[in-house]
Amino acid sequence: MTFKEVLRKLNNRYIYATVIFLVVILFVDPFNLFEQRRLRRQLDDQKRQIEFYEQENAESKDLLDRLQNDTATMEKVAREHYMMKRDNEVIFLIETQE
Repeated sequence: MTFKEVLRKLNNRYIYATVIFLVVILFVDPFNLFEQRRLRRQLDDQKRQIEFYEQENAESKDLLDRLQNDTATMEKVAREHYMMKRDNEVIFLIETQE
């Protein structure tokens, strides 16, 4: 097949319509190829965030359960986070430079 024969076969209105359709779908359409890739990346990020927060939620539920049932854990959290102490204790806070 020569180059002229190939050009004659490509000189068809259906070929033109198909090419124009593909250009519009891939580049011009509001949900074009690049937008789809951006949305897919955004969806993956959202899924990772969901997994992270589900894990945080499970850890928080576990801590809540331990706080409700274990007095040693309750005392530890009260001392570390709320600076509570017993009546006969003196607390020294030492701050270090990082």
